Amino acid sequence: MVLLVGDPQSARAADGNGIFVPGNNAVVQGTIAIQGVAQHASFRKWQLDLLINGDEKQANFIAVGEKMQAMPALFTNLDTTRFPDGNHKLRLRVVYSGLNYDEYFVPITINNTDATPVEVPQLAPEVTPVPTPTPITEPLGQGVPDGRHWVEVDISDQTLTAWQGDTPVLKTQVSTGKPGHETVIGTFYVRNKLRYEHMVGPDYDTPDVPWTMYFYAGYAIHGAYWHNNFGRPVSHGCVNMRVNEAEALFQWASVGLEVVVHD
Repeated sequence: MVLLVGDPQSARAADGNGIFVPGNNAVVQGTIAIQGVAQHASFRKWQLDLLINGDEKQANFIAVGEKMQAMPALFTNLDTTRFPDGNHKLRLRVVYSGLNYDEYFVPITINNTDATPVEVPQLAPEVTPVPTPTPITEPLGQGVPDGRHWVEVDISDQTLTAWQGDTPVLKTQVSTGKPGHETVIGTFYVRNKLRYEHMVGPDYDTPDVPWTMYFYAGYAIHGAYWHNNFGRPVSHGCVNMRVNEAEALFQWASVGLEVVVHD
């Protein structure tokens, strides 16, 4: 659904969700405050993206939050100078149970030519910080009630969560496939585990890739010792993890482990 920009109430859909941005006829410049509503009976998270030229293949992550926002309030402050001038779209995705989601769009025009500073409310948005790595000092799941083991890879916010029953025993930043080499989306199962793997492709030849778990064709979850760009899609389609976290996941997982990849 496409929502009009204007008064916060008029920018809301029938279910109450929506986006509101300041500006004259949605022409914005400098730093702007993005406000809105994100709610659902089985709410999991909201995510805000900017679609360059309105193209979903050119989606740029803006912010994510895990707290429901039932009343119009600040999502985040957006520095529009990070993006090209032109006609774009803001997309609000409200994710709920079963990995389902609803989407809401607002067209905006960025015009930073001779931009003057725009004052924005100095409010602290309730945005979930990107997970930061913590030392792993004991096996994953130790002391947690046993339950279904599965892994969730969220391409939209570049995270991997290992679930044991209803408890996440690991949640961390990862790097999935870059444009042109996107990670496959769907439900898969780990078919084999390799302590080390020599990976070769058209423009890479990487020996001793550690803690490798193939889940579909040549796609795998594995440690990456050659970069520290976790949180950004930079791989050739695999799910890259920090080496110590990949080791912990490898030891916790079994062949046949369910892997759910979604955006």
